[in-house]
Amino acid sequence: MTSLNQDKETVATSITHLAGYFFDQSRKESHIGIFPHARADADALGAALSLAIALQDLGAKVEVIADEKAAPSLQFLPEAETIVLYSEEVADRQFDLAIAVDLNTPDRLENREKLFLQASQHAIIDHHVRDEEDKDNELIYTSSSSTCELIFRLISALEALSSKRIFNDDIAVLLISGMMTDTGRFSYSNTTPRALRQVAWLLEEFKVDLAFLTHELFERTTVTQLQIRGDVLASMKLAAGGRILYASVPREMMNKRKATDDNLDYLSSDMREADGVDVSILLRESPDCTEIHGSVRSNSCLDAAEFAQLFGGGGHVRASGFTIEGMSLEEAETEVLAQAERMLEQCL
Repeated sequence: MTSLNQDKETVATSITHLAGYFFDQSRKESHIGIFPHARADADALGAALSLAIALQDLGAKVEVIADEKAAPSLQFLPEAETIVLYSEEVADRQFDLAIAVDLNTPDRLENREKLFLQASQHAIIDHHVRDEEDKDNELIYTSSSSTCELIFRLISALEALSSKRIFNDDIAVLLISGMMTDTGRFSYSNTTPRALRQVAWLLEEFKVDLAFLTHELFERTTVTQLQIRGDVLASMKLAAGGRILYASVPREMMNKRKATDDNLDYLSSDMREADGVDVSILLRESPDCTEIHGSVRSNSCLDAAEFAQLFGGGGHVRASGFTIEGMSLEEAETEVLAQAERMLEQCL
């Protein structure tokens, strides 16, 4: 069954199965690696770190492996300092179990893909669209608001299996952070009643400063961030008769402000809110100028996930991302806009 047509009963069964498998692996004191996607956001880190805490509590040796440190805006997250950065030394590790979170295909791990694949066993937990058959130990449910919503359910099942309390203050902060960001503070169409119930329970049971979280995740800014956002917003252009609003960010623009990629977080979502805009597209050069990272947001019939798949990416119907290699920023802009205009014309 693909991630596009899983029913609630099937997903509940998958969660029970996966929790049992993780429980058995933890009791064996297995060495487990948890892999969030590259350039991990709050949902990916929240899912990875909360699952790591839970499995460690059950006896496993767990490491969260990432290509880079948490973005400055996410370094306040509990246990963020424990993330192991990928290196030649780490590349030789042999995990008993490798778990990918917030991605549905190992190639989104980039440098860590080989390390993930060389593990003895594998599991995937995600909520992004993938039109493929799910394999054993894969939980991919697109009706979930976030991967953190799924991790909440897994930890609940692990508590039932172990007859011990696993949820704690740190897990609560991590899971709420992931759900808040992936739902735009519970304002996007992917917000689910289950996610709201989960957050309400976590707030009731644990010490979570919601005002602090909101400030750190959505409101805290810097002069540099304000400046680079102003530069990008001033460079925006319209296409397709005003239906597409787009901006392309050369690395030179970022370097001029000494800005980092996370300074542009949520900007494509803000662009989508402009009156009359059906699709917003934000393109930016990678720090080494070898790749173009794209972010797409849709208000219309254009399926953002389907669009991102044209460039090897993926995501959700309303929000998705992709990476392009082998093109300049100008070439990527031309190709991306052509495909976006074509899809808009077809779905009228």
